[in-house]
Amino acid sequence: LMWDKIKKMVDKNTNGKYPAPYAIMECVKYGLSHPNGLDKFKKEREEFAKLAATSESEALIGIFDGMTKMKKHSSGADPINVKKVAVMGAGLMGAGIAQVTAEKGYEVLLKDRDDASLGRGLSYMNDNWGKKQKRRRMTQYQYNLNTSRVTPLSDDTESWKRHFSGA
Repeated sequence: LMWDKIKKMVDKNTNGKYPAPYAIMECVKYGLSHPNGLDKFKKEREEFAKLAATSESEALIGIFDGMTKMKKHSSGADPINVKKVAVMGAGLMGAGIAQVTAEKGYEVLLKDRDDASLGRGLSYMNDNWGKKQKRRRMTQYQYNLNTSRVTPLSDDTESWKRHFSGA
């Protein structure tokens, strides 16, 4: 009864197109019925060898290899030396990105639509840096350095376009 439910669940999730979950079920069944000895490991090796030779395995390995190649940049171009990073939006995500970027030593332009939104983002960063400082994970010098790296800009800031042209 339990194995029927498990099989139905696997069928539903895989549409019967992936052999590995079924092989895993067989290995678990075999292991439960043969708890002593090394036969259960032999069964697992045999099932794994069968799975490695399937067309599904070959296709999944191809996808993995393709994705890995996409991650590696082989353009031959020299990397650009980044000194300044512009972050659009001072919400939770934008403020978090700006905080980490400033901590890594980059100049950060943090822009949001209005001063109130910008203030909330700056407050978030300053609170986090304050907590780090309180826990002695950041010195006052590091705190000051980080805050000096962030330039807050809103739509109301007349010079925001000039700041962004240099980013």
